[in-house]
Amino acid sequence: MNPAAVTRPAGPGATLVSACILLVLVGLPLAGLLGAIVDPPPDPLGGNPSLSSVLSGSRVGELLVSSLGLSVVVAVLATGLGAALAWAEARLEFPGRSVLGVMALLPLASPSYLLAATFAHAFAPGGAAGFLGLARPTGLWAAALVLVVVTTPYVQLVVGAALARGSAAEEEAARSLGASGFRVFQVAVLPGLRPALGLSALIAALYAISDFGAVAVLDAPVLTWRLFQAVKAASLAKAAILGLATLGATVPLFILARLLRGRHEARTVANPRSPQRRPVGPAGTALAWLGFGTVILLGVVLPALTLAGWVADGIARDLPFAAPWSPLLQTAGLSIAGAIGLLLLVIVPARAVARSAPGASWVDEGVFVTSALPGVLLAFGLMLAALGASRLAGGGAVYAALLASGVLLFLGYAARFAAETYSPVRAAFAGVDARLYESARVLGNPMRWVTRVEGPMVAPGLAAGALLATLAILKELPVTLLLGGAMGVQTLAFRVWDRYREALWHDAGLSGLLLMGLALGLVALTLRWRRNA
Repeated sequence: MNPAAVTRPAGPGATLVSACILLVLVGLPLAGLLGAIVDPPPDPLGGNPSLSSVLSGSRVGELLVSSLGLSVVVAVLATGLGAALAWAEARLEFPGRSVLGVMALLPLASPSYLLAATFAHAFAPGGAAGFLGLARPTGLWAAALVLVVVTTPYVQLVVGAALARGSAAEEEAARSLGASGFRVFQVAVLPGLRPALGLSALIAALYAISDFGAVAVLDAPVLTWRLFQAVKAASLAKAAILGLATLGATVPLFILARLLRGRHEARTVANPRSPQRRPVGPAGTALAWLGFGTVILLGVVLPALTLAGWVADGIARDLPFAAPWSPLLQTAGLSIAGAIGLLLLVIVPARAVARSAPGASWVDEGVFVTSALPGVLLAFGLMLAALGASRLAGGGAVYAALLASGVLLFLGYAARFAAETYSPVRAAFAGVDARLYESARVLGNPMRWVTRVEGPMVAPGLAAGALLATLAILKELPVTLLLGGAMGVQTLAFRVWDRYREALWHDAGLSGLLLMGLALGLVALTLRWRRNA
């Protein structure tokens, strides 16, 4: 047995604290949503419609089918493309391989709504690709294409990490027994990749079913966009039904995640060796360049050129630009403050799971459940929970105070991005050698153990978690739109959305370039961890 893999069990108190954190993050929005179904709040535009009229008038069934269909299409295409790119980067040798592999990850810095806006503008008549003679891209197919570009880098990272952990020993043994190339892949490579492929498909599906920005910009008829429209129109009864349907659409994905995680078994060999990259000819090189180039072109080059073109057009026409400094400072401040709060929030659950606290497996599952819920649904559920608290208190003061103080906004960020912050922190605590816990007893003072031993060892994981949380909050749109308005929050994401909807392209371009610049900087800082975690 590897001594480093043995952890010193934590007490039940850590699990209790973790359960309370998860109860707040998951329970509040779900309680608000279910409460609005059972006892609908008064509709400011009149009486509440009946459940049957809402179901028939909202086309919930059609929207549910569209949402699930979109998520399945995105999951299949992104998993196939991302896995192919990861394979080309890890197992093939061709000119420009390393540079293309890194650049194909840069769409991580492009928010889906920004990518969708530049995509729609570039391919519309008069845009950068207007010479193709295509109509302005809208609807489900356009949203699917944008979401495939956005999610492919996640698949490339996950599958690439699995390939990097693989060993040439099994493949060499299969070849020595006379197996063909396809048979070697089938028996020696695919079983090790299957968990990564399943997880990648799940990530892409959850991203697609919870996305708001791309489907909103491209007018795709899905649940999240219709839910946002209902909330903004104060049609709370209709929004509650749509929210419940959105929650129902994620349940099959939760079950699939549990099944995949339950069947996963680690595959290890005694003498791991990285397989040699195989050189490819001109045809293989051209195919690899086509795959990487498509993702880079649509996910990085086209958005940057389109945004720069909007800014240049505004300068040429001498249009006034709104000062970007306030949104820039608000974006930086909210992102940093939210990341610090998230980091403090996940330390106890991460440490409890890493140290095998009683009930830790349920805590581990619960953290990922929170971040799988769509941001629009989380924000709406928190609004309903606050409204319910105000009704119990006999007035609207509680609701107004929770919105204006930023409590709901922070809870929305925490629920939406807990998993992204938690994962590297948990991995960092799990990497602390259990033998050190016993050796540290001679230090006597627990604070000395934290500051001199455990703290320095987990610091890289904490830094990675903080950077990932900052990047996630930086790009977030629906939670900021719904829960930050009462605070007067106008982040760069809000500015891009607002100026784009008002057709003020030059302002949207300037804010978009600043947002992409910040996000690209954070992606560069987290790239090494993401590619090796």
